[in-house]
Amino acid sequence: MGIANRYMSPVYRMARGIVWLFFRLAFRFRIVNRDLVPKTGPLVLGSNHIHNLDPLTIGLGTPRFVHFMAKIELFKYRWFAALIRYFGAFPVRRGAGDKQAIRMALEIPEHDGCLLIFPEGHRSKDGRLQRGLPGVAFIARKARCPIVPVAICGGYRFRGRLTIRYGEPFVPSEEDTNEMILETLMGKIQALLNEGHPK
Repeated sequence: MGIANRYMSPVYRMARGIVWLFFRLAFRFRIVNRDLVPKTGPLVLGSNHIHNLDPLTIGLGTPRFVHFMAKIELFKYRWFAALIRYFGAFPVRRGAGDKQAIRMALEIPEHDGCLLIFPEGHRSKDGRLQRGLPGVAFIARKARCPIVPVAICGGYRFRGRLTIRYGEPFVPSEEDTNEMILETLMGKIQALLNEGHPK
């Protein structure tokens, strides 16, 4: 069983269902255009980042298992490290050029898995989309796989509204530079955010 689906165990599905119900009740959780996400094959998701719960949120909304980078400090305690690994996390040393994390990130789409990356590199303090970093473009270009833009709209306020919006996947061409890919992705994320917060 490949990396793309080996984690979809009955226990995982049950836990995901329980958390989905909690989100639905607590945050009026909603998913828009989920059908745009390819259900098989290599995939990179590129999303804005507003809260520590964002990987869990996107994992709930995406119709497949999602892998994501998490800062290595979260793996300090063995029990917690085992828990977040179970839900798709792998460690990265931020700001240190972590080659092992990059290799892992490249290996996921190479084995038909789904990789989530936050191109901003960190959470936005004011909720507005920040300048993107080229890591997501580098990985997608190396893997030669589709990229799906994702926008998390709203917030994690009790009985507020939390919405995930997926955009049309796009596949970088061989002529596209990392900068071109990043510019396209950030523009698509911003367009999705504008849809979620119309003026």
